[in-house]
Amino acid sequence: MAIQRFPRRIFRDTMTLLVPSAYDGYQTPATTEETIRNVHVQSDNRTHKNGDNTEVQLRGKVWVYPPYSTPFLDLETLQEQAQALGGVLTCMITNKAGTTTGPYTILEINAYPDDEDNLHHYELSMS
Repeated sequence: MAIQRFPRRIFRDTMTLLVPSAYDGYQTPATTEETIRNVHVQSDNRTHKNGDNTEVQLRGKVWVYPPYSTPFLDLETLQEQAQALGGVLTCMITNKAGTTTGPYTILEINAYPDDEDNLHHYELSMS
């Protein structure tokens, strides 16, 4: 079954990706900012109960869809560069109303292919 196009109306958020580019002598990261417009953010909160304790883990997913999300960046390569420096990708999210939240840590980047094995979209898991 073919992967369908996503509706444009849901891609209204902006993600500012903070990519570690170097570390100074105090292990403070210098970052490069990459802003991707027209992404979709969805919360993915999880609740864990054990004994007398309940823990809510705030998580989310960001969809980056090349036909709408600009500019197109190779997110997997950026993640590899961050990991090579011993760092992680983080991001700030600005919703369509202009409210910015974050920083969030990018936990995982998944690239999903279309039927012709080209990139259909990225899904970023964040916490």
